[in-house]
Amino acid sequence: MTILYLLFGTLIAIIGAIPLGAVNILVINTSIKENIQTASYIALAAGIGEVILAFFALHCSTQLSNFFQENKWIQITFIAIFFLIGLYFMLIANKTFKAKKSFKIKLTNSKFFTGFSLALLNPPVMIYWILAISLIHKHIFNLTIQNSILSLFLFFLGVYLGKIGTLYFYGKWGFKMANKQGDSKTKLHKITGIALIFLSVFQSIKFVIQ
Repeated sequence: MTILYLLFGTLIAIIGAIPLGAVNILVINTSIKENIQTASYIALAAGIGEVILAFFALHCSTQLSNFFQENKWIQITFIAIFFLIGLYFMLIANKTFKAKKSFKIKLTNSKFFTGFSLALLNPPVMIYWILAISLIHKHIFNLTIQNSILSLFLFFLGVYLGKIGTLYFYGKWGFKMANKQGDSKTKLHKITGIALIFLSVFQSIKFVIQ
């Protein structure tokens, strides 16, 4: 029975990580511009952030659900941030090589922190975990903070493995794109910008129809 905690933790994390989000885009971008090893630092850090979100969702799912419902400005803020970053990649990132190089150095020096921050500071993912944990507890098996240490350990281990596994897949895909497209950084910036703008629009639609 305890193996179900590992399997469902992994499955839920994979489902939550598949949609193209800020961390996924950063992993793809890093794999193309640098290498898969550097992108793996982002994935490892993002996995830690995902586990923390899942833990908080498990610990206080009711309170967090009410908090996000009452403070919708948090979601609006992150939607605006994604949209502005997307515009930056589309309109500004290709202006000068010197500025781009300087930005790249700063970003490289903080890959782990960047991956952790993007994964942790993500209200839509928190809401996803609240809903997922609630559904599992209601329809599949008991899942609360009062579960045994072993079952909780297996569940969060599954969350971590599912998150970094999915991001690693995105990283490999980005690496293959780099080999096929060569040094097409202009096209890469446009793809990244469009993806981020699409993400912000998608989250805006979800926010309106909630």
